[in-house]
Amino acid sequence: MKLHWIGTLLVVLTGAFMLVSEPMKLQGQDASTTPDLWGGHDVSMEVTAQGANLEFDCAHGNMLEPIKANAKGEFAARGTYTPEHGGPISRDNPPRDLPAIYKGSIDGDTMRLEIMLADKEQGQAPEPFTLTRGKSGRLVKCR
Repeated sequence: MKLHWIGTLLVVLTGAFMLVSEPMKLQGQDASTTPDLWGGHDVSMEVTAQGANLEFDCAHGNMLEPIKANAKGEFAARGTYTPEHGGPISRDNPPRDLPAIYKGSIDGDTMRLEIMLADKEQGQAPEPFTLTRGKSGRLVKCR
């Protein structure tokens, strides 16, 4: 009887350990818990504890604060968005970092990302993106 009880306890503890060690993919989970790669059509994003670095087909950007999703999975982070173009860059007209707000939502391994430009006159914000955790983005850089 004593051996049966020890065997049962061992099985329960092993199962509990496996559950704790298995990464959880919950809605509302922060994307900034570990350096992470997210990607989709026309976008690639590396998330860090400090924010994120983003590459787009014809632009790049940075989130200047961590992605902290609320219970619904929604987040907003301050950052910059820098439009790019093909061909040489003129010294008289270098690329400008535009103030931006990155808004979105995380549901498991899927992120919806929208870029809101602070100065609408400086350029048009791209269409919203859908990214997947662990995937590299498919980019065609303007060069």
